[in-house]
Amino acid sequence: MAIPQPLPHANQDPDHAAARASKETFTAAARAVRENPNISNRLKAQQVTDLYDTHVKETAQAYEQLTNRRRARLEYLEALVPVGPGIPADTSPADRAVLMTAFRTALDKVQDTDRDGRARLLAEAERFGDDAMRRAVLTSALDNGEQPTIRDWTALHLDQKGYLDEVGGLREALAGRGTDHLWDMQDFKPLPKPQEAYQWRLIADDPNAQPGDRGVQVRPGVVTFRGNR
Repeated sequence: MAIPQPLPHANQDPDHAAARASKETFTAAARAVRENPNISNRLKAQQVTDLYDTHVKETAQAYEQLTNRRRARLEYLEALVPVGPGIPADTSPADRAVLMTAFRTALDKVQDTDRDGRARLLAEAERFGDDAMRRAVLTSALDNGEQPTIRDWTALHLDQKGYLDEVGGLREALAGRGTDHLWDMQDFKPLPKPQEAYQWRLIADDPNAQPGDRGVQVRPGVVTFRGNR
C-alpha cells in the first residue's frame, strides 16, 4: 500500500486547483450563455442553473478528496507512534490477555510517575526492548499533551521532520480550524448562487414560463404563469 504523502500548500494542491478552476469555468461559461443572443431567457436560466449545479458538485468533490487525503495522511502518521496495547489482530485469546495485562500494568506504573520518571521509563524501555512500557509511556504522553516526550521520541526514531507540527495541522484542518481551513473556505465555498438558478426553480415545471414571469397560485401548491408566453 502506498504511503500517503504530505499535503502541499494550498497553492500547489491539486484539489484546491480543481476548485479554483471550477469557479473560473463556471464564470466564463455562464457569461457566454448570458451574452448569447440566439437563445431565450428561459433556456439561459436553465443552462446557467445546470452550469452552477456542476460547479457546486465539482467543488464538493474536490473538498471530499482533500479531506480523504488529509485523513489518510493523519492515520499514517499516528500509526508511526506506538500507542495503545498494540495487540495484533491474529493474537490468540490467551496471548491477548497476557499482552493486555502487561500493557495495563505498565500504564499504571507510568501514571503513578512524574514526568522525569516517565522519561526514565521510556529510556529503559528503548534500551531493553520493552514494548509494553514504551507504548504505555507514549500513550500517557499523548493523552496528557506532553508534546516534548512525543517530539523527542519521534526525533530519535522517525524520519519525519516536523512530525508534531504536521499532525497538529492535519487535526486542525479536519476539525475546521487553523490556517489551512482559511484556504479551504476561500477555495471550496461555491460561488454565490446566480439569479437564474432561483428563477429556474420557479419556472422549470411550466414550459411556457419565462424568467421574471409572475406566478399566480390557482390552488394550494399549483402556480401558473401569465407573462411572456
